[in-house]
Amino acid sequence: MKKTAIALMVCASILTPAVARADDGGFWDMLFHWDTKFSGFGTEFHIACYTEKHQRVENCEEWFTKLRHFFNQDKIEHQFTAYEGTEGKPVRFNQIRHEVNFRVSYMHSYGQRIPDDKLAPDDPIKNDTRKVHAVKLLGLYNYRTHGWDVGGGGGTVPLFGDDVQTVWRGVVTAGAAHSIGGAWYGRVDLSYYTNTLTGADLGHPTSSLVIGPGPNLSATIGFDLRRAGTVKAAPSR
Repeated sequence: MKKTAIALMVCASILTPAVARADDGGFWDMLFHWDTKFSGFGTEFHIACYTEKHQRVENCEEWFTKLRHFFNQDKIEHQFTAYEGTEGKPVRFNQIRHEVNFRVSYMHSYGQRIPDDKLAPDDPIKNDTRKVHAVKLLGLYNYRTHGWDVGGGGGTVPLFGDDVQTVWRGVVTAGAAHSIGGAWYGRVDLSYYTNTLTGADLGHPTSSLVIGPGPNLSATIGFDLRRAGTVKAAPSR
């Protein structure tokens, strides 16, 4: 997983929400412009990584093992390895050109579930602060070149909670990230969310809340510990 642990995300939304990501760690996530506001955290699993020559890179997914060196990143040693026959060759992070990733984010609402101006006068729950939960599940392809990571993918965001209907929103997204020094990077994502979410889905059938399909633009600052440290090839086979 990329180590994007406890990252700060700043969202600039257009009509609908966005979700940030993390790798080999976590990140704070915020969803804006859904009226119901969300925050949370997540991570990204690296299913497959390849070099420019399409050689598979072993040990690209590190399962959070480097997080213990977050405050002393000089001690980080990766084993990104491409095999030529039985001989393993070290692969630097910037030589990993292609990635297939699975992003998982968990979020929960904060503040009022439905804004006051969207509640009906006869609504029995005027200050509903019960949590709404969401999980973003997203498959992604990523290409790395000249310091940039560009890619996209799609997935789904199911929502659940006390008195919440079982609803979900589909999402397609495209994004670009660039190093801002050491393990840190900045990223911009443009996403489009499908399906419509209403107040009735959130336990307020008389509410005027309607969140229709639409785009979302978000900006994220995070860190990926694979960008830090040194690389040593794994043993030959």
